[in-house]
Order: sequence, then C-alpha cells, then structure tokens
Amino acid sequence: MENWATNITDTIDKKLEGLRDKEIIFFRIGEFKRNINRVDYFSKSCQICQKEKISISEISDKIDEALNVPGKTRREYDRLISRLSKHMQKEHNFYAPYYYSYIYSFFGIVVGLIIGYALVQINSDIWVEMLSIGFAIGLLPAYVLGHIKDKKVRSEKRLM
Repeated sequence: MENWATNITDTIDKKLEGLRDKEIIFFRIGEFKRNINRVDYFSKSCQICQKEKISISEISDKIDEALNVPGKTRREYDRLISRLSKHMQKEHNFYAPYYYSYIYSFFGIVVGLIIGYALVQINSDIWVEMLSIGFAIGLLPAYVLGHIKDKKVRSEKRLM
C-alpha cells in the first residue's frame, strides 16, 4: 500500500503539468503539498486532520479546474489552504517565516510609542527625539525576542 500523501501529490503534479512557476507560487501549490504531507502524518492522532483528508482528496481531483477557472472550485481550494494553514499553526505549531519577528515588532512599536508619548509629557521641547527614543526602546528588544523565537521555530523545523 502506497502512501496517501504521495498519491495525492503525484495526482496534483500530473494535473498541473505545464503550469508556470509564477502561477505555482501565486496559488500556493508548494504550501498545499507540504500541508498534505503534514495532514497525512498527523491524521493518525488528530481528528481534524483525518477529516481534512477527505477535502484534500476532493480538491486534488479537480485542482486543474480550481486554478484555471475562477468560481466555486477555486473558492473551495482557497478556503482549504487557509483552513489547513490555520489548523497547522494552532494545533501543530507550524508558523510562517518571521512570524514572531513581525508580531513582536508590531507590539514593540506600539509599546515604544506609548513610552515615547510619556517621555514627551516630561519634556515637550524635544518631542520628536522623545518619540524616537521610545520607538527604539520598544522596537529593538521586541524584534530581538521575536528573532530568537523564530530561530527556535526554524531549528525545530516547524516552518510553514
């Protein structure tokens, strides 16, 4: 008995033969194939992954239609990719590259601007400098912490 994920990815490859590289990237085919392998691996212990196998099989049979003809099938494909990505992130701890760097940096900027605003209240003559100092105080440590966490995700091979 062959591997389910291998059969599905082979089917997808055959149906999408001749598709340009730009279209493969645009339609997130690589991410879809990786998530197929992950669903196959986790389906032994995860009920949601087991249910998604059915959806993946249905979409893989008509993936050429989904990519070439806008409409219902393409919406189903897009929703499936989004659903798989969210599930892999929430339940199985797979993240997009630089996920934590972006999230931590955003919150660092917000906190830094609040600190900068507090500094402006102390000395309003040099408000631009105070906002800049607060911005840097918030952003730099947050980015470093996010980068460290992203490095850990990469070392554990948990990239989406």
